[in-house]
Amino acid sequence: MRTNNYLKYPQFPDEREAGGTPLKQLNIVLFRLLRIFNFICEKYNIDYWLDYGTLLGAIRHQGFIPWDYDIDIGMLREDYNLFIEKGVKDLPFDIFFQNRDSDPNIGEWGFIVEGRLRDRFSNNIGAQKSKSSSTNWHNGIQLDIFVYDYDSKNGWFSNGFERILSQSRIYLKLEEIEYLDTASFEGHEFPIPIGYDSYLKRCYGDYMKLPSIEEQEKLPDIDIFNSCDHPESLIWKEFHPTKIKTSE
Repeated sequence: MRTNNYLKYPQFPDEREAGGTPLKQLNIVLFRLLRIFNFICEKYNIDYWLDYGTLLGAIRHQGFIPWDYDIDIGMLREDYNLFIEKGVKDLPFDIFFQNRDSDPNIGEWGFIVEGRLRDRFSNNIGAQKSKSSSTNWHNGIQLDIFVYDYDSKNGWFSNGFERILSQSRIYLKLEEIEYLDTASFEGHEFPIPIGYDSYLKRCYGDYMKLPSIEEQEKLPDIDIFNSCDHPESLIWKEFHPTKIKTSE
């Protein structure tokens, strides 16, 4: 029986079993992904910032939006390339770096969200899967990396998600990301764009106002302890031979 001594960073233990509800267990996994990503980026002086719902959560909730189910990260192309060159090799064994090279079945979604950190033990059952390939992509709980390129025509920075799906309706101006500030997220400080206010207004309008109950997204079906059937998945019980604590 394998044990969890394979973990590369003992300061970031996987404590998902301690969560009393599926939502708390999900947040534990997501926060660990973020802290490990942040640790590696600090080690190699790689700039990034909290983006989209994670940025909104930091500003409005000082942590997770209660109905959010992933982590959103933004970074410039040069920093993303540096993370691939230096950072990926420092990921612990239980985190899979997913892009078009490491998981070709990601297909067109690899142009929209260019990189992801995937928890190898879980399965985001409710997320969209590939319908055009015989084998689905890895579908573990994820940290999404949105890669920004400079648009010289418009004078702003945008990512593939916005260029493909919204025709760059949402973007970042140079003065908004020329410097990074920090904000508290679940009791820890993480980088955010200095111009987060104007950016969040473009994204969400009056972003400090909570949406109605009807407008709040429902969490998809996520299995915290049973992985998808991808070759890069791991079996939780094999590495953590303890009683799994789940809510009743």
